[in-house]
Amino acid sequence: MERKRSPLEQQAADALRRARRLPVGAARNDLRELALGLLWLHRRGMEAVLEGRLQAFAPLNRSFSETIVD
Repeated sequence: MERKRSPLEQQAADALRRARRLPVGAARNDLRELALGLLWLHRRGMEAVLEGRLQAFAPLNRSFSETIVD
């Protein structure tokens, strides 16, 4: 089962497909760089979401660990 791609992933895939049709040169390189940038943004966005979730749960984890008595 394949997961649904995010809009940034889809745009990156489209840019790479367009780049493959072009001859070697600056236009092709520009599209490839665009695709890499879009994927970077997607990954950084996912990291930010995860980090935000971890920060949201940090107070809960701290209060829980303080209630545990050795």
